[in-house]
Amino acid sequence: MTVPRTVTSEDFSLGMELAVAVFGPLELADIVRYAQASGDFNPIHVDEDYARSSGAPTVFAMGMLPAGYLGHALSDWFGGPHHLRRFRVRFTTRVWPGDELVCGGRIESIDGRLVGVRLEARRRGPGPEGLELATEEIALVGEADVEVAE
Repeated sequence: MTVPRTVTSEDFSLGMELAVAVFGPLELADIVRYAQASGDFNPIHVDEDYARSSGAPTVFAMGMLPAGYLGHALSDWFGGPHHLRRFRVRFTTRVWPGDELVCGGRIESIDGRLVGVRLEARRRGPGPEGLELATEEIALVGEADVEVAE
């Protein structure tokens, strides 16, 4: 859980790597709860039979679920969501039940109180049976601008 705190630009330096945050392993129940909270009931994410009939080996997380975990990590790094001014992500691969989500960030710019962050979340796990996936691969990349205290 994010504990609100005050951070300043002096807490960060250009090129600084932010502490890795790991979420998961993700379970089908997490995906179902996210579907309920978001209203995204696309059956490919929650119904095994439907997912297989659509050509997927099993259900997989909706892209915004791992994006939410990455946003949570960003909030933790900067002392709360109230500092966030811009958050943008691009999805690069699916996240499967059983995967952990490994979130990292790097300080790319500091302009007064505005800190620019490059973000990455990697899926880590074996993936579904029958797919020959790397044990760890980039699931989404992103960037954010965070406004810190003076």
